[in-house]
Amino acid sequence: MKILGINSFFEHPAVALIVDGELIFAIEDERLTRVKHGRVFSPYSTYLPYASIHKALDFAGIQASDIDQVAYSYNRWKHLTGSVTGCLAGNRILPLRGEMSAFAAASNVKRELREALMLNVRYRDKWHRPDFAAIPFREWDHHISHAASAFYCSGFESSLVVVSDGSGEKACTTIYEGRGKALRKIGRMNMPNSLGLLYSFVTEHLGFQPFGDEYKVMGLAAYGKPSMLAEIRRLVTKLSGGRYKIDFKALRQLDRILGPARSARDPITSHHENLARSLQHCLEDILLHVVGYHLARTKQKNLCVAGGTFLNCVANHKVISALKIEGFFAQPAAHDAGTAIGAAALSWISRGGQPQIKYNSMLLGTAWTDKEIEATLHDSNIAYRKVPEGSLASEVADLLHREKVVAYFQGRMEFGPRALGARSFLASPKSAKTRERLNIIKAREQFRPLAPIVTEEAFETYFEGRPNRYMMLAVPAKDLTKDVAPAVVHADGTSRAQTVRRQDDEMLHEILCQFQQRSGIPILVNTSLNTRGKPIDENPADALATAYCSGVDCLVIGSFVVEIPRSQPAGQ
Repeated sequence: MKILGINSFFEHPAVALIVDGELIFAIEDERLTRVKHGRVFSPYSTYLPYASIHKALDFAGIQASDIDQVAYSYNRWKHLTGSVTGCLAGNRILPLRGEMSAFAAASNVKRELREALMLNVRYRDKWHRPDFAAIPFREWDHHISHAASAFYCSGFESSLVVVSDGSGEKACTTIYEGRGKALRKIGRMNMPNSLGLLYSFVTEHLGFQPFGDEYKVMGLAAYGKPSMLAEIRRLVTKLSGGRYKIDFKALRQLDRILGPARSARDPITSHHENLARSLQHCLEDILLHVVGYHLARTKQKNLCVAGGTFLNCVANHKVISALKIEGFFAQPAAHDAGTAIGAAALSWISRGGQPQIKYNSMLLGTAWTDKEIEATLHDSNIAYRKVPEGSLASEVADLLHREKVVAYFQGRMEFGPRALGARSFLASPKSAKTRERLNIIKAREQFRPLAPIVTEEAFETYFEGRPNRYMMLAVPAKDLTKDVAPAVVHADGTSRAQTVRRQDDEMLHEILCQFQQRSGIPILVNTSLNTRGKPIDENPADALATAYCSGVDCLVIGSFVVEIPRSQPAGQ
């Protein structure tokens, strides 16, 4: 049975393909369109991720007509009822006309898929216009799609499942109890009680892009003090029963409570740092309130989380450290892209499939052969060399030990917002100056932290807390790490560490081991292979352009190494 999951209603359009209970492919549309987040944050127009669907079909070697069901991660009818009641109550962001336009756009997804009016002729080797007309189309609620993406990928037989984001059709935070195939809803907070919107509105007040730059606020918070908690708590109030309430009217008038908003071009001051820290502290407090109540109520020992709020790796660590949780799983693609997986899983199970989707890792995207890579390098008319078979890990470790910054492009691309060492900049963590250089290379703010990758077997030597394969937890760095790898320790003493298992990525694990032989530590800096405002690079041409334009020392791509020449100052 082949199920195609699609997310495309708001942002982060993505597809996921489940074949006979195994997640074999998933990709975010931004990697192909080169538009950050995949599309403009607007539900007014119908959007279909044509290129991503074709990539999924091509990877599986199937035709569109082979799909047994399309699973879509949004329910237009629930959106309609939520929109009307919400607009009448004055607690929606869009006016009623906008909400009706969004409903119309969602209603057209099925028709657009079947008529394929925008189908590129290049895609017709796998997909002809009539193909989807005979394929069942199933809409799933947005939040249960989030929940399914976490629970059915967790490996747990039972778990508390918490979803929190900006909003779904009308829900903002939803709590489920997962057992076997069932996801039973046990709690919900609707618009306007959105932790995601609270964080996004303050993100905009701080001069960053809402619905995109929230991670910057999380990073900035490490430099501040929670001195503005009283002001933030005027916006959100804890209620009994693991509930909370957002003052939506106050949220839309932040200048009156928090003072004048920062312009994007203004310098960042201690006031902004303290505001970010106060917001972060409040978010952690509310999540502890919600999760703690429902863990006690259900007596569950495992916790699964999804939704954009749970991309906050600092809050995730605080929650699981404070509560008695045995098993923890955060969907690595916790934002809307992950709902493509969840919707596909729900359709698979509803059609008789077993729970717990099979997959090896989140390296689920496209891959490029050495033949394809060399063709790009040859056509670019640049110098390159091929590394002898079996020597690549040693070659990369040598470069990194010599304090070179390496643009690294290997294997299948990651699914989700965070690079996992397949499309990454890699560097030695031994110098604190590395963070400054990489932030310049990526045109990032200097307050932004860098994340480490570490072999799974060495995690406990250098970090405290739980290991995580997908950078979903910011854990305390030990004093040893602060001494030997200062580039990956943030201002608050934490690191968003990714543990690397040999069975997940043999090459990356071997590079870490080879680097340890040379430097004494099995840790590297890992940050995504892109520059400011651009998605992670998907193909060799994009990686080559990034390498040449960013100021790195070399590009390691497939079996090839490209030395990037340094420009000379004028007159030399």
